[in-house]
Amino acid sequence: MRPRICVSVMPRTVEEGAVLQARAVQKEADLLEIRLDRLGPSADLKALNTIRNIPKIAAARQLSQGGEFRGTEEERFRTLLNAAEAGFDYIDLEESAEGLDPKIKAIRTTGSKVIISHHNFKSTPPVTELEKIRRRITKYTPDICKVVTTATSNQDNLVTLSFLQRSPRDLKMVCFAMGEEGKVSRVVSPMFGAHFTMAAIEAGGETAPGQLTIDDLRGIYSRLGLD
Repeated sequence: MRPRICVSVMPRTVEEGAVLQARAVQKEADLLEIRLDRLGPSADLKALNTIRNIPKIAAARQLSQGGEFRGTEEERFRTLLNAAEAGFDYIDLEESAEGLDPKIKAIRTTGSKVIISHHNFKSTPPVTELEKIRRRITKYTPDICKVVTTATSNQDNLVTLSFLQRSPRDLKMVCFAMGEEGKVSRVVSPMFGAHFTMAAIEAGGETAPGQLTIDDLRGIYSRLGLD
């Protein structure tokens, strides 16, 4: 099994995003998440969807969600809807977003698929709590369910991996823990059923705490015979 790696980038301009997209393809990323935090609702997102042989995820995180988007919630959703209309394969919507049902409907109308995500930036709850979160998310019938926590100890890696193992096999699930203590979960989550793991395109380009680079991950997987 070759673990899927989704490279996450957060460009400052559309032009930079196009360059990063080409580099992700060169590095043989399986998916590409383009964080639109720094791009406004008027950005030409069709110019970020010129390479068709890599599935693209659009996300825009507010400050409260560990991101840099500083506009209103209406502006943020408009940015994501623009990405869907520009042909992005997946749109990432936070479970905590207001008016989630009509937003999901609007995204699906464009033909894009939906990722519903939950982020905990302080800790890793017990497996029973993670399962409650998963049940809340699956009520929206997402194409991918994403639950990301923060590790405060090595033990938290085991919590996320146990949660993955206990998740339904027919559910495309992504789960790992952020932070330095959570790197193990980032590496091995695909072996426990995660649909993909996340990586930075290079050192210094991390979009979340504890991200390894795609080169680091590919090197580890190669040594494990998983390439």
